[in-house]
Amino acid sequence: MTSNGHQASHVGSIPTEHLNYAGAAISRIESIFESVINNLLHNEPMSIALASRRSLRRRQSHVPLRQIQFPGRSAQEAQRFARVLLILQLSHDALVSGTVLTKRNIFYQHQELFGTQRVVDELVDDVATTLELDRDDLNIVASAKGIMAGPLRIRLIDGGELDASSDTGVVIPASRYIQSIDVGSLRWVLVIEKDATFRSLASTLYWEMSASGNGLLVTAKGYPDMITRSFLHLLGRQQPDIPIFVLTDFDPDGLKIFHCYLHGSGNILTDSTVDNPSFSWLGIRSSHLAAMDRVLQTSNSGSSQPPPTSSSTPALTSFTAQSAAVALTLRDRKMIVDTLKAFETEDGVTIGSLRRELQYMQVLGYKAEIQLLDDSGNLDSWLDTQIQIEMNTW
Repeated sequence: MTSNGHQASHVGSIPTEHLNYAGAAISRIESIFESVINNLLHNEPMSIALASRRSLRRRQSHVPLRQIQFPGRSAQEAQRFARVLLILQLSHDALVSGTVLTKRNIFYQHQELFGTQRVVDELVDDVATTLELDRDDLNIVASAKGIMAGPLRIRLIDGGELDASSDTGVVIPASRYIQSIDVGSLRWVLVIEKDATFRSLASTLYWEMSASGNGLLVTAKGYPDMITRSFLHLLGRQQPDIPIFVLTDFDPDGLKIFHCYLHGSGNILTDSTVDNPSFSWLGIRSSHLAAMDRVLQTSNSGSSQPPPTSSSTPALTSFTAQSAAVALTLRDRKMIVDTLKAFETEDGVTIGSLRRELQYMQVLGYKAEIQLLDDSGNLDSWLDTQIQIEMNTW
């Protein structure tokens, strides 16, 4: 309640900086065009200074630039110049007209120039890095990936409105097109790795039936895209008192996906602008495996008596005996080693926890999917317990 006794509003307006990126992008692109025209007027080779995302390390302060020219020193350089110039032109046209292009459409409309979809993806990232903008600020986005379901109403800057309260979910819009977000009675947000798990929970309206009150279900169907991360960053800024949890499998990919929600992939400079360090990892953790094992054994046997477990290695004996357990593959083991090495350059409580989980997984030799609980019909009750535990300590 407010001081005058009226109910406090749950509608949050988006900060004005989210509405001003188009002008900045247009101005920076036109500066490049002017430079190219000046080259022509002075009978000089046309030149564009381009930053490569591959040469960047996340949060690196200096961005190295490489000049690409036309005519170039080779046919490959001339082709690269033509590709970059076309992406700049397409982005400029889209920004001026207020339309949005997908990277997939750019490729299919200009297959002879780009050759592969990967070339388009990498050059769009390079151009965004060069302009010091997010990828979607170019009005060039990936195909829609993230979806959400819950008591959320979003007003768009074009006057349209999205209502996420359904059993199928709605596509998450780019943050720059959001005017305001009405969170209603929202108490928590659950970001889910697997699309199948999201659809299972959405179809039963878990977001409305949860013991912890109304929540928002979100999935990016695996590793998150920039639009989903940016939306969650925006929601977290607007509603800092609403906890955001991430639910992944207990495997190397699951832990990397959680880390990606926290800090991004590290592939482009602007990833840091949508960091989400306040997110909490709900699970599956190694400490959950014994409890999951007891739930599964109870479901299979009908017995209410939990099996004994070791206190030092709570899941090592009983969990690995379950037919649902899956042994780590060679790829999994290599990913654990590589991820542990990558985490050596980071610090903090959360990173320390992720390191321990990876090390435990390495010793255990097994991985677990959240689908285990979904298939046994115990996912709702497990989530009720875990979300309530986390909210009590929030």
